[in-house]
Parts: sequence; C-alpha cells; structure tokens
Amino acid sequence: QALRDFVETHRIPLLTTYKGKGILPEDHELSLGGHGLSPVSDALVMPFVAQADLVIAAGYDPIEMRTGWRNPWDPAKAIEFASAPNRHDMHHADISFTCSIRAGLSALAVGDANTAANGARSIWPGGEADVLRIALKSKFSAGKAWGPALAIDAIRRAAPRDSVITADSGAHRILLSQMWECYEPRAMLQSCGFCTMGCALPLAIGYKLASASRPVIAFMGDAGLEMTMGELATLRDLGLSVLVVVFVDHSLALIELKQRQSGMKNLGVDFGGTDFPALAEAMGGTGRVAKSVEAVESETAGAFARDGFTLLAIPIDAKSYDGKF
Repeated sequence: QALRDFVETHRIPLLTTYKGKGILPEDHELSLGGHGLSPVSDALVMPFVAQADLVIAAGYDPIEMRTGWRNPWDPAKAIEFASAPNRHDMHHADISFTCSIRAGLSALAVGDANTAANGARSIWPGGEADVLRIALKSKFSAGKAWGPALAIDAIRRAAPRDSVITADSGAHRILLSQMWECYEPRAMLQSCGFCTMGCALPLAIGYKLASASRPVIAFMGDAGLEMTMGELATLRDLGLSVLVVVFVDHSLALIELKQRQSGMKNLGVDFGGTDFPALAEAMGGTGRVAKSVEAVESETAGAFARDGFTLLAIPIDAKSYDGKF
C-alpha cells in the first residue's frame, strides 16, 4: 500500500519484476506491468528506463532478471531502497539505503507533500509512459491465430478477477507473465531462478489449501505435468477445486526455440503425447479439451462451477510461441 500511495501521489509510472506483478493493479493507469523474462518486453522497457531522470528502486531484487538487466540505468540517477546491502553488482545507485522499503519511501516523500499540486502531472510530459503501455499491449496482444496467446486471453476474461495463478517454467510462463493481468500482490506464483518444471501443480495445491475460497489456476506445459502428474491424486484426495491448464505441444518449446535460434539441430526436445483428459478422469477429476476461444471460455467458467479439480488440455503448435516474447 505504501508503494501504491507513493506512485499515485507523485504520478510516477511503476515497472515491476515478473515476481512483483500486482503490487499495483495491472489495469491501473500508472502500471507498466511486470518484466524481466521477455526479450521483446526488454526491447521496449529498457530504453524507457534509460530515458528517466530518476529511477527509484524500491525493494528491487535483480537476482531473477535476465542478463540484459545488468546496469540498466545511470547510477547517478538512481535512488535505491533495499532490505540488504547491494553486493550483487547487477545494478548500482549512487544513493542507496538499506532499510524498510515502506519507511524509505515515506522518508523520501517528507517535505514533498505539495508535489501533486505543483507539477507532478508534468512527469513524462511527452506521454512516454502512455506510449510504452500501448506498445506493450500491442506486442502482447492475443492476435487472431490459434495458440497460447489466444488461450491465455480467453482464460483471463472467463476467470474471476481475484484468481490466483501458478506457472511452470517454459515458454508459456514467459508469455503468461506478460499477458496475464494481476490485480494484487502474489496473484501469480512461479518458480525463481532455478526455473523449476512441474512446480505449478504443487504451488496451486498449497495455495488452495491455505485459501480455500480463492479461485486457483495452474498453468503447465505437457512435459511439466508429466513430471508431477501424480499430484492430481493429491487434488482428488484433498477435494480441491483447482483448474489445471496444460498446453499440449509435445515439445520442450522454449528449448526447441533456443536451438533453432542458435542454428542447432533439433535434439532431445520432442516427445510423445499423453491423453491428459483421460488421465484426469482416471485420477478422479474432470478432463476436457479446448481447441477454440469459445471452448476455452466455456470450459474455464465450467471449472469454477463444479466441485473437484478440472484439467483443461489446450493443444497448440510448438512453434506458436515464435515471435510472441
């Protein structure tokens, strides 16, 4: 809340890491979304950061960020509030405080109470933040061709606003982190720097146990689900109503994409198919397949209207991530 109050008072646009999504609702006019996984978003966001007269790093921990986020700003134009001393060398700020983030922001605002009345709205007078927001929306739009982007967009529309989602590592996580809007902190739970495959299912189980009334969706790749599919029995035995979305492309799509981009031959990234709806039914849940926007929306709504877990398999082409992030 302290961060939200600060940016609203001073009309400062907010960028977060992908782990910080929802600190400010991502449909808020000052939110520029969560970043750090996508080269496409980096190409838009990093020039904007470089233009800034002042960068305030409020609890920013770069340990999860891509290597392109090394020294993204001029240290002379940065103020940092951190919970631990900066010894990581990923970025620097000439003015750096080890303190409570809330207290640091409050201290920075002292004596500046009249800013909002005396020109705060002239921050980014050229409308650069609005231009960036529009560009990001355009780059990460659902498009018209069937694939993960259309499916994610359809699920976001059909799912309750207060849904909490979890995500495995993989191509779908990068796209999901850019497209899925979060409206409160910790509304998207995902792996840290280890990029753990299969983690979405146990994360969803744990969250649902702790917050039974919240809608919970686990987004998984087919390889990740094959690694942890025994946990579907845990969902059954605990009687948890979780929607498990699995993108079925019979490929480690992110690694396959990197192989192609590096000019390497396809090796060790393709695998056979599993009948995931049949697996869900065998495990005591409800299994469905969706191959269109309408089917995705209908099945998402249906999952939240029934007891027990639902597994929604969404077949896609492994190359449908090309150019998406």
